[in-house]
Amino acid sequence: MSCSLVALGAALTGCSETSAPPEGTSSSIVTTTDPVTPESTTTVPAASDQTAAFLSALALRDPTLLAATAAGLSPGSPAQLYADHLSLAVAALGGSETASLTEVDGVFEVCASERCSSFSDPIFDAGTGLLADIAVDGQLLLDRIGGPGPVAAFEEAQARIHSAYRSDNGTVNMIIEVTSIGTQPLRVLSFAATQSRSDGIVIQPSGAWGDVDVDVRSTGRALVTFVDGDLSAPVSIPVILGDSTDLEFVVPAVS
Repeated sequence: MSCSLVALGAALTGCSETSAPPEGTSSSIVTTTDPVTPESTTTVPAASDQTAAFLSALALRDPTLLAATAAGLSPGSPAQLYADHLSLAVAALGGSETASLTEVDGVFEVCASERCSSFSDPIFDAGTGLLADIAVDGQLLLDRIGGPGPVAAFEEAQARIHSAYRSDNGTVNMIIEVTSIGTQPLRVLSFAATQSRSDGIVIQPSGAWGDVDVDVRSTGRALVTFVDGDLSAPVSIPVILGDSTDLEFVVPAVS
């Protein structure tokens, strides 16, 4: 595994175990002496089951499973954004190796390529009971991930940072979305992106993966990794229209 994969913050550390994603919504029929009345109820998995299913999905690194798991987490929460981010990251990478997942006294450890990260102290939404946040190596996702960011737009295209995650070593992994909103296809040069940090230093990505060519009225996504990146700094990304017009998007930061 390359350092850029590890830098995704233990989320791309795999697991050999399989666990079903959180359950969704079910309906029950309540029968009384009166006419039958349908009553809808929402089944929320136990806290421990939610946490285990969430981490199993992260470890298995299957984009479809990650997306399904995200749908069962607290809407708009850091945990949901994290699962969505990883689903798109794995899809951009074209897959990633699996690893081990263990649990001792409520602390989960995910290990791959001689690197381990711990997941602990899950937080659940008070209203829904759904998983909303969890600490990665002692720091909540709330403090590690942000998104989506504001949209930067031209007449033919628009772009935004869908999500950005900062790992312990300072590497920032971003999912950048570029959408054709006009009549031309796009070519996204994510490998040529730059970030202007808040300290004035301009940095280049250590890696870029994902969609290069974007069809008309479609969205392409790229995973871009910046060593010593900045969650609060914008990113510039070159895009070429179908008629060879060069665009330079300055995409606002997520925070």
